[in-house]
Amino acid sequence: MRISAALLLLFLLLFPRARAAAVPAAVTRGEFVVLLWESAGAVPGVAAQGFSDVLRDDACSTAVGWAAERRLVLGTGGGRFEPDRPITREEAAVLLRRWAALQGRDTFLPDGVAECNDYTDVSPWADDSLYWAADTGLLAWSPGGRLDPSGTLTPKEAADVLYRFQYDQP
Repeated sequence: MRISAALLLLFLLLFPRARAAAVPAAVTRGEFVVLLWESAGAVPGVAAQGFSDVLRDDACSTAVGWAAERRLVLGTGGGRFEPDRPITREEAAVLLRRWAALQGRDTFLPDGVAECNDYTDVSPWADDSLYWAADTGLLAWSPGGRLDPSGTLTPKEAADVLYRFQYDQP
């Protein structure tokens, strides 16, 4: 099974608002975690606990619980996860780098990695992960040497990133 097609199909089935939008919708934090959880084999787990804004019956609850157990997601502060807020490119990079490290993959960031033209916009907690994701080819550079750290991912971009993570990374 090709993971990118399967993930995109799953995403479109679970989140029909993305299918109906005239302009590609941004993937939310909850949706991205569901996609990552599915790419990991939809490991059975417990519903999210510790996040006041993720209810047991939410579509992303088990996936968020799985990710929180592995410390892939830490929340946004104040006991919240904000599952309905679009995920930023830097948040996706941090989540993927943590998952790569848990899998024993190389997450080393070599000296001399080029900085982006919008480096002042990169959050300090995300800079190494964002540069790692760009250096490994997971996240594409925008025109003009920009990484667009606060930009969001469309469903297609999210599926492509997860496909590259699953199949193109050592």
